[in-house]
Amino acid sequence: GLMYRKSMQPNRGMLFIFENESQRSFYMKNTEFALDIIYINSAYKIVSIQKNAKPFDKSSLPSQAPAKYVLEVNAGQSDIWGIEAGDVIEFSKNSE
Repeated sequence: GLMYRKSMQPNRGMLFIFENESQRSFYMKNTEFALDIIYINSAYKIVSIQKNAKPFDKSSLPSQAPAKYVLEVNAGQSDIWGIEAGDVIEFSKNSE
């Protein structure tokens, strides 16, 4: 994940892909900068967003519904994009 990194470039993120859809919970232990954590189900619907997750916080940050994907982006990015729970997103593998 993003543990031990000092920052992330703007408009970038880290996508976690799980084999199944399940309740997910992330935390910020050893993560040095704030994040928005976006939980996405198998139909690519955003089920919840943990906004502005605090650096180094060991508190559990659970999804509000089962998720297959989790996207970590810089804190505030979900507001910049104007996304919220219930929105449907799409993504594809970059062939570079």
